[in-house]
Amino acid sequence: MLFLAELDHVKSGATLTPEAGRAFIERVIFPTLARAEQLVSEKKILAGGPVVGRIALRFIVEADSSEEVDRLISSFPLWPVAGTRVTPLITFAERRNHVQALLEGLARYSQQHAELGEKSR
Repeated sequence: MLFLAELDHVKSGATLTPEAGRAFIERVIFPTLARAEQLVSEKKILAGGPVVGRIALRFIVEADSSEEVDRLISSFPLWPVAGTRVTPLITFAERRNHVQALLEGLARYSQQHAELGEKSR
């Protein structure tokens, strides 16, 4: 199963001192990037990366369940201070098949409706 994962750092509003900023980079940002790189090498993250100009990540995860995605997302050091959104995805082929089935159902419905109209005349 594929999932789109979005993590956005939630700012506290407080101005960081240079020391606190350095600590955040060393304890959160660098370890988060290292964890993402590890997941890429394990082929759990298929695509994506950091968002330009923000403390945020966007990536596509391949997992067997939503529980696995939850464990993966919560393994990022950024996670406790991030707003997170995970969206399940289907393939384009799966969507095409689903829409084709809907189209066929609508065609059957229209056909049946037309036949009923002819019988009532």
